[in-house]
Amino acid sequence: MVYKKVKNAYTENVRLEHNFGADWHMDYYHFHNVYEIYLAVTEGAEFWVGDQQYLLAPNDLLLLTTSDMHRSIIHDREHFERYILYFNPFYMSVMNTASTNLLTCFARRSASNLYRIRLCSSDADKLVDLFHELKFLQEQTDFAADVKVKLHVAHILIQLEAMTRDEHTGPEKSGISNATSPLITPIMTYIDTHYAEVITTDMITEHFYINRHRLNELFRDVTGLSFHQYVVQLRIIKAKELLEKGDISTTQACYACGFNDYSHFIRTFRTLVGMPPGKYAKQASVSKFLHGAK
Repeated sequence: MVYKKVKNAYTENVRLEHNFGADWHMDYYHFHNVYEIYLAVTEGAEFWVGDQQYLLAPNDLLLLTTSDMHRSIIHDREHFERYILYFNPFYMSVMNTASTNLLTCFARRSASNLYRIRLCSSDADKLVDLFHELKFLQEQTDFAADVKVKLHVAHILIQLEAMTRDEHTGPEKSGISNATSPLITPIMTYIDTHYAEVITTDMITEHFYINRHRLNELFRDVTGLSFHQYVVQLRIIKAKELLEKGDISTTQACYACGFNDYSHFIRTFRTLVGMPPGKYAKQASVSKFLHGAK
């Protein structure tokens, strides 16, 4: 089985992108080694996060962690506009304190399993202004320029907490008429609930009354992965989360996430994450990477 590596393994601690159109392709579900602040300026894109599907509108914000498998499908390939701020969570989490977790708004979205926030125009404009100021700071080379960038990213995270804590958006609706969605989302939800157990193609086809060919066809259409690749990638993400929280060995993480072969787990983790699980656990342990929304 060939596994698709983590997409765009960013080496810089902070990276800002402002894209028009779509001369790039996000052809399969993936996760990053960085957190992602994704702001849609225009309509014209469909976004999948886990088993959630969204048709993006202007001022829609998505907050994605290193554990969120996602994919965007651009329908307006000429006019779609977006900002994306990527940042290394370990780099920013050292600024956390006992009473302040700068990553709280991300934890809240993951816990709710609802990733889109519909910002008001004033908040969206404020966020764009903050992005432009960050771009200016990143171009500076004077004394403490890097410190100013880090402090500004912290300011953005503080503003995001204020923008998203008390949002009142009502029930989430994708707004998409897509015949694939009602077929695949229950299967994705089942996998997310039972990933630690034995999951086989035969079990899924029998449980959801679907044949093997159609099952893989659905997963390739939506995720760009086969059914088996999707399950393995999800299990690696769950192992990452356990290792980030600490107090668990790599062997325990392996079996707790549904793997039954430790050597296979080590190889797959290294391929998908870019480093072995032991090194990843050590990186997490030396940071103030606090989990859970307050």
